[in-house]
Amino acid sequence: MESNMFDEILSVDLKPFVGLGDILKIPLILLLVGCLFYSFMLFLKVRILMDTVESTGSSKVKVLTYLNLSISLLVSIVGTIIIVLG
Repeated sequence: MESNMFDEILSVDLKPFVGLGDILKIPLILLLVGCLFYSFMLFLKVRILMDTVESTGSSKVKVLTYLNLSISLLVSIVGTIIIVLG
């Protein structure tokens, strides 16, 4: 009876709760946030440039910048959800 109890106590395995996959998720999320930050900074840069310099193609650049920002935002959100759930 006593040896059975000691065998059960000694046979408990402690598994680490943080795996390699969890550790690798953090840099991927930071990379996505960095890409989103870069896209936002590009948007601000183009907006400031448009306010200071008048050109004929400024409306096209503004549309492309908005498109870049919206696509980056969408991809970053979806990518973060996939990384967290994966």
